Amino acid sequence: MLSHIAKLIWNRKRANSLIITEVAITFMVLFAITAMAIYNYQKFYEPLGFEWKNTWTAAIKTGARWNNETDSVQLNEIVQALRQRPEIESVGLSLMPIFENSSWNSREDINGQSVYHMVNFVNQSGPKDWGVELIAGRWFGQQDDGQNYTPVMLSQRFVELAFKDIDPVNFEYVDEESSDNKPKRVVGVFKEFRQQGEFGDLVPYLFYRYQLDIGNDIGIQNINLTFNQPKTAIYEETLLKTLKGIAPNWEFDIQTWSHQRDQQIKLVLIPMMIMLVVVGFLLVMVSMGLFGVLFQNISRRTQEIGLRRAIGASEKSIQSQIIGELVAVALFAMSISFLILLQIPLLQLIEAVSWNVFWLSLSASVSLILMIVILCAVYPSKVAIKLPPALALHYE
Repeated sequence: MLSHIAKLIWNRKRANSLIITEVAITFMVLFAITAMAIYNYQKFYEPLGFEWKNTWTAAIKTGARWNNETDSVQLNEIVQALRQRPEIESVGLSLMPIFENSSWNSREDINGQSVYHMVNFVNQSGPKDWGVELIAGRWFGQQDDGQNYTPVMLSQRFVELAFKDIDPVNFEYVDEESSDNKPKRVVGVFKEFRQQGEFGDLVPYLFYRYQLDIGNDIGIQNINLTFNQPKTAIYEETLLKTLKGIAPNWEFDIQTWSHQRDQQIKLVLIPMMIMLVVVGFLLVMVSMGLFGVLFQNISRRTQEIGLRRAIGASEKSIQSQIIGELVAVALFAMSISFLILLQIPLLQLIEAVSWNVFWLSLSASVSLILMIVILCAVYPSKVAIKLPPALALHYE
């Protein structure tokens, strides 16, 4: 049976070339959108590293370059005032915003390993108040004041890449690009911190300590407030009055982490939904094409089908032959696409397409294409088996 189907496909290679091309292109497009969906799905359910509920951000806009002598004093006054409010559980500071695409990236050379990572300045208790999990060492503290080192905290992924079997806690290393010539000391290791949200890459992360009473030349751009109870949008006016009362020369953009998280998710989901619609239309067009080609093939093969019926071929065998031919053509087309797509994980052309994502996407794409092919072949095959054997005599 298989050898017979192979001969039939070869004898109609010109007619099948269009189907092969159509299925091969559709399969690669479907693979791409499936791989992207699986990759983002896996990222979404990886640990975020912090809690986002009941937390607001007041982004600071000073209108000019940060002046540490005056701006740090004003910031200190704001923080002290906010900590006096009973509804505010904690006041955290960060240079880079949470749930936004803005980021500070750097590279560290440690133990002969070059680690590309994200960087953020935070106040002493910021990460702890946000629910970041400490797994080794300690948080920033007053014991770091006035020391001859710069305290840093590293994420677990950073440690895995840079330290291997070495204990990172209290490890010191020199950053040649540092302006103060102080060595950096690792005081603690935290689980993870995915600054850009659930769809952000899980990359190595480093925290610098922002000392509120001293400040630095870079400054702070975000005041992150965690409340002990959920707050509505009405509270924004009260908060803004408090901030402007202390710093009338600054502008503040107040957003909830919940809203910023939703915006980040939409930035990923909306393009994916558009691509899914496009792929959906492509699959419909391919289905209609396969459907039409099959009907045309059956009309041209009336003699063959009628003669097979006349010599005793069963309806089931004829239907199986027609469906089997189209499935074989589709498998051949997908095998060509497979050889092309295999180069992606093999040569690591796209970092997001790991072997796990590759095989899952391949399985899903093959299953969907075969389902469409079989559905397109069912009705034409039923029409074929209804042809009476007398039609063969008509054409002879």
